[in-house]
Amino acid sequence: MNAEPTPAPGVIVVDGAADDLLATLVRVLRRLCAGERVRHLRAPPVLAAAVAERAGYAASFPHLLGTVGRGGAATDLVLTPAACYHVYPRYEGRTLAGPEELSVVADCFRQEATAEPGRLRSFRMYETVLLGTPEQCLTWRDDRLDRLTRWLETLGVRPVTRPANDPFWGRTGKLLAAAQQADGLKWELAADVAPGVRQAVVSVNYHKEHFGAAFGIRAAGGAPAHTACLGLGLERLLLALRHAHGPDPERWPVPVSGALTP
Repeated sequence: MNAEPTPAPGVIVVDGAADDLLATLVRVLRRLCAGERVRHLRAPPVLAAAVAERAGYAASFPHLLGTVGRGGAATDLVLTPAACYHVYPRYEGRTLAGPEELSVVADCFRQEATAEPGRLRSFRMYETVLLGTPEQCLTWRDDRLDRLTRWLETLGVRPVTRPANDPFWGRTGKLLAAAQQADGLKWELAADVAPGVRQAVVSVNYHKEHFGAAFGIRAAGGAPAHTACLGLGLERLLLALRHAHGPDPERWPVPVSGALTP
């Protein structure tokens, strides 16, 4: 099972065995995090630029956003920065009768400044999103963090839970990042992906009413819906598994193989 670098920093190529394992991870995560009742989407690697603008990504993370050009001019598309951005427009203008949950996988891109192991510019992301009330979102987020912690422990990658913040741009971004961490809105599960290199494999986030207000999504009482999400970088988890157990899944411990059974 190989994951090899390419001439482009932060871009890797995986072989068939690794690709099969990534597909298996998605099936396991769907069962673990969402269940059969939750609708699942496979999203494209591009996103409407207008969605990135309305969601605030273009303003908050311009240094990470990749644009799609034609003849030197920008088009109406950007490269998908996170799988969940394909979810919110699907609920635009709706009033929710109750909490809604949706899972999605997308090929994502972020123009990372470094290319240390696991700091990928092109990667696949699994996400599950909950839309509902503040109480529903916080309860769901904490539950999913607990589920993923126990699962990663079974996989033998020794996750470390830590508060986190998004890499907002500029001076204002530093204030937003500090507030995000102070309010405990974002938590990560980090694991070693190479000797001396630890990266976040899972993040769980509570967005408050940010996306509900941006897309006109309302909870049953009429107030803007709140949202929460969990995201998992599939290639990063692959690197963590390889680092912990070696490149041959046939030699991995039995409990690990069991935790990877859909």
